[in-house]
Amino acid sequence: MLALQMQRAAEIRCALPWSRIAHELAALKAVRYHAGDRTIVQRSKIADSLGGILKKIGISTPKQILSVSDPVADAAAT
Repeated sequence: MLALQMQRAAEIRCALPWSRIAHELAALKAVRYHAGDRTIVQRSKIADSLGGILKKIGISTPKQILSVSDPVADAAAT
């Protein structure tokens, strides 16, 4: 029930049907890739239309780089 209320609140704030909001949100992805010994998690580009939806429903835009994991120190070296 709460999920339906959240969908309806988003529809009212954005003046768009939920199917359109869900379609725009589906474009937002997180991609993990390896560069050397590091793992980087980065979000996809946010289109202007998606940025507008996020702003209207009060969600801040995620950072471009979500995380960077440094290489694990070799336990044998310590």
